[in-house]
Amino acid sequence: MDQLIELLFKQGLRPLSVFPDASALEEQLSSTDLGALMVLQFHGEMTMSDFAGELGAPLSTATSIAKRLQKKDWIARNPSDIDQRSILISLTAEGKRLADKGKATLTTMFERVQEALTPEEIAQFVQLMIKVGKALQQQPSGKPAGSAQKPRSIQIED
Repeated sequence: MDQLIELLFKQGLRPLSVFPDASALEEQLSSTDLGALMVLQFHGEMTMSDFAGELGAPLSTATSIAKRLQKKDWIARNPSDIDQRSILISLTAEGKRLADKGKATLTTMFERVQEALTPEEIAQFVQLMIKVGKALQQQPSGKPAGSAQKPRSIQIED
């Protein structure tokens, strides 16, 4: 079950947003915040650019999320020892506790799914979830969602 949860988050899906059982947890924090904490739980310490990539968001949005989570003492933001220009983020003890609650909620939900399906159906379910996740991450043009667009030129008059 842990592999399925990790797989969902590595594919960029935020499954808690579709399960009603998660509402109690989301009363404590937003689904965006919980998703960000769970991304950090699965990936460990990350650079801001990697974090933005995992969230499928621009760096400015990921930075705003990280600053908000830092103010709540759910993540720590520190300069990299290797490159002082890079910021590394990681979970604090409280952030880990909340991410663990999110993971436990998902585990409970997937255990219910597992009880309802045969092993063959579970294998199909996982394959279909990956396929759907990839499809949802694609823009109609076939580019990954959140992929950078070509910068446009702006004419400045003298």
